[in-house]
Amino acid sequence: MSRPPAYLFTGPEQLLVRRAADRLLAELRQEAGGELDITEVRGSDLGEDSLPDLRTASLFAVPRAYVVRDAQLLPKVAANALKYEVEHETASATIVLMASGTKAIMGLAKVVKAAGGRVDVAPPREFEEKAWRSLVNDEFRLHDRSASQDAVEAVLDASGLSVNAIAEKVAQACAAAPKGKTVSREVVDQVVVGHGSRGAFAVADAMCDRDPATALRLLRGCLEAGDHPVMILGALTYKMRQLVAVAANVDGRSVGLSISRPMASRLQGARRNFGPGELTAALQHLAACDLEIKSGDLDQNFAIERAVLGVASRERLPVPDPDREILR
Repeated sequence: MSRPPAYLFTGPEQLLVRRAADRLLAELRQEAGGELDITEVRGSDLGEDSLPDLRTASLFAVPRAYVVRDAQLLPKVAANALKYEVEHETASATIVLMASGTKAIMGLAKVVKAAGGRVDVAPPREFEEKAWRSLVNDEFRLHDRSASQDAVEAVLDASGLSVNAIAEKVAQACAAAPKGKTVSREVVDQVVVGHGSRGAFAVADAMCDRDPATALRLLRGCLEAGDHPVMILGALTYKMRQLVAVAANVDGRSVGLSISRPMASRLQGARRNFGPGELTAALQHLAACDLEIKSGDLDQNFAIERAVLGVASRERLPVPDPDREILR
């Protein structure tokens, strides 16, 4: 099967776009027997007087790749020139474009997509924990290393859902770990510092799993990353509303909730973590936290930590008295 004349890798995370383009270049090099002549330029550097020569083959018959990073910055004349090459398949080199977006190069993006070369690259969604672990493992493989499951979790704890932070923490761990050995959590803990945000819904999941230690650790990561307690509380409340809806066998859409069938199954499992009256108490903890944050009665971070602990703990912690002066 022949390859398209051009590829366009586009997405919001520059590192992931670069990684995807590098994988393609590695494939092209392997297909060419180990040799590939690569020319790389920045989109904004191309103009009328600096358009690439894509039709002259290599003197030594070595396959060529012409790489344009920041292709969203291509001047119109350069974008049109590349569009012509792709449409008419006149280039002797494989054109590889990397862009954070395509609004400024829509014509070029359209012809590349029609040729079968567009690749949209995006990080996993917040709740796709397996995909985030896979991304961390991929980073370790880039360093020709492997890591234990605990080490992967430690990297995510420290970096949160930041692709650049993950790459940085993995590089630090690989540099410190003994050669030829699997990277362990102990190594990661020794050299990697900080708490990264894995998102408020990860906090909500741990909270509903009744795992207070994990829930508080994840909450700390959110707070250190600058996530506002009100926004975190919104995610926690939404999760509890989903849980109550499933427990009551209520159609989520009728109460403004999105609950897919697989999610409903997971929520049913979480529901079993709560005994009689505990769902009501959980909602009371969150309601009291909302009042404490918005009234200024309590430090916001302390209020959200106390609410998470109140819901996650299997000990029946007292619900803060919601009878505040603000309500009178």
